[in-house]
This record gives sequence, C-alpha cells and structure tokens, in this order.
Amino acid sequence: MGLKEIEARLAQIKLDMDAEGADIEALGKEVDDLIEQRSAIIKANESRSALLAKIAGGEVGGADNSTGAQLGAFAAPIGGEPAVSEAESRAKEFVDTNRMVISGAESRSLLLSGGKIATPTKVSDFSESITGVSSIIDMVTVEDCTGMSEDKVPYEDTEAEASDKVEGEDAAESNGTFGIVSIKPSLKSLISYVSKEIQNQTNLNYTAKVQEQGIRALRRAAVNVVTDAVIGSALKKEVTDITAIDDKTLRKIVLNYGSDDTVEGDAVLFLNKADLVAFGDIRGEKEKKAVYEIIPDGTNPNTGIIKDGGLTVRYCINSKCAALTGAVNSSSDKTYPTMFYGKPKAVKLDLFGDYTIETSKDYKFAKGLLSILSEARIGSELVVKNGMVVISLPKASG
Repeated sequence: MGLKEIEARLAQIKLDMDAEGADIEALGKEVDDLIEQRSAIIKANESRSALLAKIAGGEVGGADNSTGAQLGAFAAPIGGEPAVSEAESRAKEFVDTNRMVISGAESRSLLLSGGKIATPTKVSDFSESITGVSSIIDMVTVEDCTGMSEDKVPYEDTEAEASDKVEGEDAAESNGTFGIVSIKPSLKSLISYVSKEIQNQTNLNYTAKVQEQGIRALRRAAVNVVTDAVIGSALKKEVTDITAIDDKTLRKIVLNYGSDDTVEGDAVLFLNKADLVAFGDIRGEKEKKAVYEIIPDGTNPNTGIIKDGGLTVRYCINSKCAALTGAVNSSSDKTYPTMFYGKPKAVKLDLFGDYTIETSKDYKFAKGLLSILSEARIGSELVVKNGMVVISLPKASG
C-alpha cells in the first residue's frame, strides 16, 4: 500500500469511527498498523533521497563502482558519529535558527509542484483550507532570475509583410517591429500559521511541513501578481462588448483570440467561480436544455473543460478574477476587467532571488500557533502581444 492509499484509508477511518456500532478497538489497531507502514515508507524515501544527494555530490561510488565503496559512504567514521545527510543537516540548522533559505531554482520547482514536500506523521494539524490555490500558477512560464534587477523580454509588435517583386529591381523592405516588456520585482511578505505541535516531529518532518506552508503562501501571492499583470498589461486585447453570460458568450471569447486569419489553440479561460456557475445555468430557449456542458478534471477540480456543441474550451477557476455575473461598472474613467482567455505560457513569472522562511512562536502564542513568515521578490508580465483577451465591462456613460 502506497502513501496515497494509506492517507485515504486513514481519512475513511476517521469517518468510520463516528458511525454507530463502530469497532473502535479494531479501527485503532488498523490505524497503528497504517501509521507504522507510513513511517516505514517515509523513512525509506528519506534514505533514498539522501543516497541520491550523495550520488549527485560524488560521495557514493568510486572509480571502480564497487558495492563496497557505495556502502562505505554510509559507514560511520572510525571513532565518530554516523554520517548525516544534507537534508538532515539543513533540517537541523533550521530547527536551531528558525530560518531557512530556498534558492530561486529550488523555489521555482516547488512553486510549480504545489509545494507538497512530505506528508507529516502522527501529529494532528489544522486541516488545509478548502479554498486552495488557483492552478494558473502551474500553467504560466516561471523563471529563476536570481541576481537580476530587471528582466527585459522582447516581443513581436508587428510582423513583416511580403510584397510584389519586380524582376531586376530591389525587393521592397518590410521588417517586423519589436518591443520590450520590463519585469521588475516587488517584495512580498507572506504569513501563514500551523500548530506548534509540529515541532515535536523529527527535524525532517517539521522542516518539510513549514516549507510546505511557506510555498503555499508563495503560490497564493504569485496568483495575485500574475492576475494583476494580465489585467494591467498594455499587451492584452480588451473586449468590452460582452456584458453578460449567454448562449453565445463562449464562442465570442474564443473567436476574439488570435489574428484575423487564425483561431489559436491551447488557450485557457480563467474565470471566477460565479461565472462558471453562470455558464452552467444557461438554458436553450426551446428545449430548455443546458447550453454548456461543464466537466471538471477528476484529479484537479480547479480546472476542467466547457463544451458548447463542438467547441471545447479549457477553464481554470481563479478567484482573483472579478465576476462578470452581476457586475456593474460605475466608473466613467476605467473599464471593469473580469475573466480572461489565452495561452498561459504568454505570461511570465520571475523569481528575483532566494525565498526566505522564518518561524516565530510569539505572535499567536496564546492560540498555540506557530507563525511562518516568508519573503519573496517576484514579478510578472504578459510578454506576448494580444496573448490574453480580457473581458471587461465598458466605461460608464455620462
């Protein structure tokens, strides 16, 4: 049985314990067995990670690649303590200093994977918020820009056009034009909380849990930064003739994306959950059947597809998008941006340095919570002209 199966069974046992006539003794024995299996799997994974780290560092295996040389890497020095893995050393340092630094390259990897570093054992902690984090952050282009003060990204503004050629005469020049998008970092301070009881875990498990919470906070901040970048970009295409969701809305959005000669694929509709519900509520005039079929992804319900006959569009829920449904723009100076549609890779998220995580017992001491304070320097911009179509309510007249 793997970790996922064990966690699923433990979750089911929590429900079974509340059932009438539940055999508490048998369930308790099963829980003990499952926890023992889980601990063994986690220990094996940690040993495997430590071995891979040693291999990467050239500590395991010599020129003869002998088994004895490999085993020797784990042997205790004569008269000394057993060798300690890099992960264990980092964990101990974090416990001693209450501070860890995650490099830009490492935080990039964790940011895209969702920050699921390890599963804590034996300690009951807060349940994770059901709100979660929008999956937009798993779709955009993320780059480590450590050491840079600014990232300048060129983009194509206009394409070169072909012209007629007269034999014996020079061809007319028609060069494309280009522009520059500047991505500048801003400092984000993030905070989250966990039960201080996680400090009773092993150094590795405690460090992993704190790091997981820190990365979740970074993902939430990154969603805000990315969404604001798209809505505020000078490269977006803004559409203001869609003021409500009806039976033609989806095809209007899709056909507004791309050039006059193309309808681009691999695009995603990012929208508020209220607008997704509104799509599902649209009914045909005659048969009163649903116009749109909404099919959530079974492994990630934050995403899915919307079908309109033969038209299929990927969607991603993003609570940072304002809902079009029920919205009114009272401003005569600004449009009111809501959902947007386009290729996620047209949006760039830069990490401009290390991601620092610190812990403190002081702020929520009375509540028995450990505060996790984090700092990151990140920036984002749309880097393709018309790479996103933003659906906005027009300015108020008068």
